[in-house]
Amino acid sequence: MSNGAQYSEELGRARARTGERCLWAQRRTGRQLVFALGTALDLQGIERPRYPHGSGLADGLYAVIGSNGSRTVLRDVRLVLWPGPQNHVSAYPGRLRCTDPVTTWAMHANRLEDEELVVLGDSMMRRNGRLKRAGLEDFQLYVDRLDDLERYADLKRTRAIRGITKMRRAIRLMREDTDSSQETRTRIALMRYGLPCPEVNHPIRIGRSSQMFLADMAYPDLKVIVEYDGRHHASQWLADIKRREALEDEGWLYVQVTAENLADESSQEMLAERVAQRMSRHSAKPVKLRDRMIVREIVDGRRKHG
Repeated sequence: MSNGAQYSEELGRARARTGERCLWAQRRTGRQLVFALGTALDLQGIERPRYPHGSGLADGLYAVIGSNGSRTVLRDVRLVLWPGPQNHVSAYPGRLRCTDPVTTWAMHANRLEDEELVVLGDSMMRRNGRLKRAGLEDFQLYVDRLDDLERYADLKRTRAIRGITKMRRAIRLMREDTDSSQETRTRIALMRYGLPCPEVNHPIRIGRSSQMFLADMAYPDLKVIVEYDGRHHASQWLADIKRREALEDEGWLYVQVTAENLADESSQEMLAERVAQRMSRHSAKPVKLRDRMIVREIVDGRRKHG
C-alpha cells in the first residue's frame, strides 16, 4: 500500500468513528446539529492540526451556534459560538451537517498557534484531488467578508469577530497542492531562520527523458531540493534512492527531512543550516541564517533574509 493510500485510509477511519459518535449524539438530543472544529474536520476527511496541549480540542464532539440565545446544555456535545458567516455542508452520506472547510478553518483561528493555522489551511488544499477541499481564493474571500462584518460590528457595537489578523497572516504563508502537514512545517521551519519560502511541488525533468519529478520543496535558482521523507515501504525507498541519484547527476543538491529534524528548535535550526550550506554552493555569496523568527515576524518581513 502506498503512503498516500495509507493516509487516506486513516482519514476514512477517523470519519467513520466520528460519524457514528455524531449520529448517536444527534439521536440523543433530538435536534439537527451542525458539527464544527475537529469534529467537522473528521467528517470531511481533513487532517487535524496539532492542538495546544491542555486545550481539550482533541477530545469530544463540537457543534456550532450563531448566538448565545440558542445555547443549551447537550450531553456529550460542546457548543461553540461563531458570529461569523456559517457555510454548512452535508456529511456522512447526508445524515449529518457540519461547517464547511473554510468556515471550520476560520473558527480555529483563535484556537491554534499561527503555524498550525497555516498547516490546517494547507491540509484543505492538497494536491491529491480526493483530499482537496478548497482553494486559496476561498480563504481570501471569506476573510474579506469577515472584514466587512468587523467594520459593521464596530459601528453597531455588536460582538466582534476575533482572529481576523491571524487569518490574514496565515493566508500569506499557505500554499496550494502540498502533500502533507510535515511538508508545511518544514517550509515554515526554514523561513523562521530567514531562508526564503521554497517553491512547492516544483517540476523537474530528469535527463532528456519525458519523466517529470515533483519536488516537495525546491529553490530552483540554486538547484536545491528539500523533501520530507515519511515513507516506510522498501520498494518506495529504493525508487527514491534511484531518483535522487538521477537528480544529483543533473546537479541538484538534495536535503532529506525526517520528523527528527522538526522535533525542536535546535533540530530545526540545524536543518535550516544544512539547507543554507547547500544553497551557498550555487550562490554568489554565502547564505546565512537569521535569529529564529515567530510567524508574525516572517509575514511582516522583519529580519528579512539578505
